[in-house]
Amino acid sequence: MDQLFDVSSDDEDIIDYVEHIERPRKARRYQERKNHINYWDDEEFYNRFRFTKPSIHLILEKIEDGIKSTTNWNHALLPMEMLLLTLRFFACGSMLIVVGDFAGVHKSTASKVILK
Repeated sequence: MDQLFDVSSDDEDIIDYVEHIERPRKARRYQERKNHINYWDDEEFYNRFRFTKPSIHLILEKIEDGIKSTTNWNHALLPMEMLLLTLRFFACGSMLIVVGDFAGVHKSTASKVILK
């Protein structure tokens, strides 16, 4: 009789495992990122990043190869987005969560970008 109980327990474990596998995963959400260069006029852009648009392009030209992501997996940030996120952090001295929200990324991503 004890052996029968063990078998049913094993069956329940298998059923629980199968039910666990069959559960649908949450769909990943990707926040659409704003193109800050096109979105802001020249004055507003300068107020937010403390640089003019032409100077941003010049800086990006010099550092792009050093900060470019090697992959596009998981919606990797573009070099322009990395540069603007970093400049926004330095321009306003905000917390990472605020800068991340502004750039459309998680605060851990903002931290990694700024350290780069």
